[in-house]
Amino acid sequence: MPTPDRRRALEYFHSIYALVIASLILAVALGLMADGGLAAQPQMPEDFQGRWCGSLKSHFYYDPDWCPEPDVETEITPAGLNSPAISMSCVARQITTFDVCPWGMIYKDKKKAQALREHQINPWGPGYYIVFQCTNASKRSETIRTDWVMEKGNIRVNVPRDYRCPWDRRGAGLR
Repeated sequence: MPTPDRRRALEYFHSIYALVIASLILAVALGLMADGGLAAQPQMPEDFQGRWCGSLKSHFYYDPDWCPEPDVETEITPAGLNSPAISMSCVARQITTFDVCPWGMIYKDKKKAQALREHQINPWGPGYYIVFQCTNASKRSETIRTDWVMEKGNIRVNVPRDYRCPWDRRGAGLR
């Protein structure tokens, strides 16, 4: 039978051991979340959700009744998009935002640009770099990486790289 001092030391050791194990479990869980293992499914921006006319190749027009591409109606859901007309369904795997400067920006420093030309940054809202995992009718899978911007009430798809502000043109998520 251990002495009271030894019992206290063992209890202290066990509590520290339990704390270390709990910290390791939390660190692993947070690491998995950062890698996307336990992270929640990305959500399409609310402004994009609804019935649209268009495709992943050009624009999505808000009014499906006026559509330069007839019979191409797409439903954008919180999880991705579904286009019955072309038998394609896509799930958003990654969504990141970036600042948009559609008329160009001479300043590479964001703080300086905000101070001197704030009106040129995100005139309609941020841009979105979206990675889709798409499946067509023949169950063939394809990954599509694209930049989207809400522009004058419509979604512009495959936005040119120079739409991004200079401070968002480099780094992760670029094609």
